[in-house]
Amino acid sequence: MKKQISLFLLVFLIFSISSVDAKPKHLRKSHPNIGFGVKAGLNYASQSSTVSTPDVDLSSIIRMNGGAYFNYFFLKSLAIQPELMLSGKGTHWQDPYYNAKDVLTYLELPVLIKFQPVDLLNFHIGPDFSYLVKATQKDLDNNQSADIKDYYKKFDLGLAFGIEATLPFRVYITIRYVLGLKTATTDTQYDTPWKNNFFQISAGYRILGK
Repeated sequence: MKKQISLFLLVFLIFSISSVDAKPKHLRKSHPNIGFGVKAGLNYASQSSTVSTPDVDLSSIIRMNGGAYFNYFFLKSLAIQPELMLSGKGTHWQDPYYNAKDVLTYLELPVLIKFQPVDLLNFHIGPDFSYLVKATQKDLDNNQSADIKDYYKKFDLGLAFGIEATLPFRVYITIRYVLGLKTATTDTQYDTPWKNNFFQISAGYRILGK
């Protein structure tokens, strides 16, 4: 009798496992390892320097950002996420002789490590590589603009870190800060080295993934 019961339990266990494996894929709960989407938002940008500049008054300017991202989850809650963005940076600065805005546009490539403990929230950090596309200085006293691309280095580097929340209908909101790690200016015009920093908020749509 015991042998019959044991045999019955073994057959039942094998049948149960087989039934799970045979379940159609569309009925299994799973998360894709890859994802991609689009995003756009605003940058609250300014600059900083390790050199004291008491005669220069800096304030932030608002620029736009937009682009796309791709991510790959190599663990259940860890992913790598490169993004390709067009991102505005710069600052409003004023000294005793001049009142102007440096308006900069970069092609930006953040490469982020994303930690997603739950589906609705993730934290991310990583290097932010940038290539200068356009640089204009706007004189606010006479309303004239000049090309200042030779005032800035072609490549910029920052550290990006932030938090992201997932909303209904595949929409998400990202709040991020990018800290400048290297001097963005050349010594052509500016004696003081300046770094780009900006606070970023963006909204996006997930085409695929989480």
